[in-house]
Amino acid sequence: MKDSQLMKDSQPIKHSQFTKFSPITVLVKRTIKKLRIDAGYSMNEGARLLGVSRKQLEDIETIRNYGCHLDLELLAKIKVIYRTSLDEIVGELPDDYYSAYFERPRNKIKGSSEY
Repeated sequence: MKDSQLMKDSQPIKHSQFTKFSPITVLVKRTIKKLRIDAGYSMNEGARLLGVSRKQLEDIETIRNYGCHLDLELLAKIKVIYRTSLDEIVGELPDDYYSAYFERPRNKIKGSSEY
């Protein structure tokens, strides 16, 4: 099954199922994958264009509890390769920069008696 068909068939996944990434990171990861698929690039082609391995690209696009961090250099390459603005990649942002939208959920620290 092609990546584009897989995205059409998949149900939207609620952010609460993910514990590692903030809502903005989940949105950016989904957008990056959509840009690659819409441009018609395979995983190998997309990885080559970004200068990362196929596994790294898979991690960049993945929103499960593992994945590569998105850095400024990577976002700049994506902007140039896919000819899109950072505003389109990031989407609408809340005005309140203290919003939970920007916070990455943290795991609770277990007490020493729980080990």
